[in-house]
Amino acid sequence: MAKLLILLILAIVSTVSSLRCYEGTVKGLESNAQTPKKECGGMSNYCIQRIDKKSGEMRRECSSWSDEHSMEEKCPMAGCHFQTKDSTFCCCQFDECNEWKGDGTEFKAGETTVQKAVPSAPKLSDVVMPTAASRKNVRKNEDDTVRIPTTPAPTRKSSLVELP
Repeated sequence: MAKLLILLILAIVSTVSSLRCYEGTVKGLESNAQTPKKECGGMSNYCIQRIDKKSGEMRRECSSWSDEHSMEEKCPMAGCHFQTKDSTFCCCQFDECNEWKGDGTEFKAGETTVQKAVPSAPKLSDVVMPTAASRKNVRKNEDDTVRIPTTPAPTRKSSLVELP
């Protein structure tokens, strides 16, 4: 019973203190787009960003199990370290720290922009509600139900075909 309690406490602590990183792919090395935030699993101790100069993409993510075994070598301190001709590897160990420019330098405060995937809904103050004055064509029934005129549905032609 005591072992079960200790495991439960460790699971709660690891969930509460899990690392939060940016995750997603940014097209274009000049882009300052911000990717969504993600709660990393308990195995992730690093936020990473891979900059691929050949494809012009930046991939931000939580470290995976395969990354973890070599992270001390790849990431002696926060920043961009492991570089080849066509790629740069950047890493850090605190929440939401993996946003670097395509050249491996850090963004300054306010330089990144959140990309909206879906247009936002109108603000409530922009919505115009009908008033009594604008409801001239509204008819009332005897039971005080308001009926608003609508376009009638199109009439359907019969799909039956008469054979000779």
